[in-house]
Amino acid sequence: MKRRMRCTPGTALLLAVLPLACAHAPDPAQLTAVDQLITANDGAALTLNELGRQRYVHADSLLTLDSARFAVRFADTLTPPSAQALGSQWLTLRHAAAMGRDHERVLGELILAGERLRLLRADIAAGALDARAATALIAAERKHHTDVIGGVHAVIDNYRQLQQAWDRRDTVEQLLANTDRP
Repeated sequence: MKRRMRCTPGTALLLAVLPLACAHAPDPAQLTAVDQLITANDGAALTLNELGRQRYVHADSLLTLDSARFAVRFADTLTPPSAQALGSQWLTLRHAAAMGRDHERVLGELILAGERLRLLRADIAAGALDARAATALIAAERKHHTDVIGGVHAVIDNYRQLQQAWDRRDTVEQLLANTDRP
């Protein structure tokens, strides 16, 4: 019985040291690359969080309220500037709900990417990945980041369109209120 007890601490020590022997030394360049991706991803997420998402709902409700007035004006003869203003407004308001869904989707992708990147950094720092596997994962994350940033730019462009629609609202209101004249 004493012999078994002497083996137990030795076995425990061996089992504790074996995982450390399999760990790989982290590559500072890989850690830097992941840190840069984390910084860029967090910056994009902060940017999207700064854009008021309630604006999409407000724009969609404006279209719901004014859809009948738009229909009356579109049935009438319009001057080119009036048609441009009303058409741009109607198109922007019509797509506002989809723009809002895209905003939420891209923001969700950024949040998930941030979590993935932090886990990847922890794995690289702990030496849980060999250099080849880490390089492949970093390349995949860079590609995903490029795709998501394209979505961020689309969301910013959509938000800019909504801002322009908001800026045109007085002109459009006058055109919608004036149903007897083109």
